[in-house]
Amino acid sequence: MILTCDVGNTNIKTAVFRDDQIGEIYTFDKLDTLFSYLGKIHPENFAIASVVPSTTKSITDYLGSKFGVIPLIIRNDLKFNLRIDYDSSETLGIDRICSAEGAFKLFKNSTEFNSYTEKTYLITIDFGTATTINIIRYPGIFSGGLIAPGLKMMFNSLTQNTAQLPHVDEKDFKQMIGRDTKTSIASGVINSIVGMIEKTLKHLKENLGAGEIKIFITGGNAEKISPHLNIKYENQKALVLLGIKAIFDINR
Repeated sequence: MILTCDVGNTNIKTAVFRDDQIGEIYTFDKLDTLFSYLGKIHPENFAIASVVPSTTKSITDYLGSKFGVIPLIIRNDLKFNLRIDYDSSETLGIDRICSAEGAFKLFKNSTEFNSYTEKTYLITIDFGTATTINIIRYPGIFSGGLIAPGLKMMFNSLTQNTAQLPHVDEKDFKQMIGRDTKTSIASGVINSIVGMIEKTLKHLKENLGAGEIKIFITGGNAEKISPHLNIKYENQKALVLLGIKAIFDINR
C-alpha cells in the first residue's frame, strides 16, 4: 500500500493505492486532520508532491517521528516517465509534472494508445489556485504550457484592487455580454479562462499539426468552469495523485 499526497496552496489531497488500484481519496484543509487520518492508516510507503515547502517539512517530520517512514518527495531531478523538454526545468512546478504524468499513465492504459502518433497531443488543464495548461507531445514529451491566475484569484483581484467593483463569483455569469457590472465581470473572468483554452487548442491544430487532442481536466475549480467548455474532455479529480504514483513506481 502506498499513500500519495498532493499539497497545494489551498488544500491537501491524498489517495491510497493498493498495487495499481486507486482507493480512498480525501481532501484536508488542516494538517491536524491529515495527521489524524495518517494515524489511523499507518502508511508504509508515502510519496508527496508539494508547492508549499513548510507543509512538506511538517508532514515529513511527522511521518519520521511517528512511523519511521521516509517519504519520497517528488523533485525535478527524479526519473520521470515523460521526457521533460522545458527551458527552465529546475523551475517547472511539481504539480504540473505530476498532472502530466497522471494523464500519460491513463492514456497509456487506454485503447486510444494503440493509435498514438505524432499528430496526437495530450493536454492537462488544472483549475486550481492558478489555471495551468500543460502540453504533452509524441512520444511522451512534456513540452511546456501556459500559466494564468485561477478563477478565484481573478475575481478576488478585481474586488480587492478596485474601490467600486462589487464582489462577484462564477454564479453571476449569465451570458457572453454582461448586462450589468456583476454579469460583465463574471463574463470577463469566465471567458478569459475559456478563451485561453480555446486559443491553445487552435494553436496546436493550426500551427503544430495536431490531429487528435486528448484533454484531461482537474482541480478544485474544474466543476465551475466545465459547464462553459465546448470541448471533449475527461475530468480526473485524482490526476495529480495518479501522477505521483507513476513517479513513485519509476523511482522505487
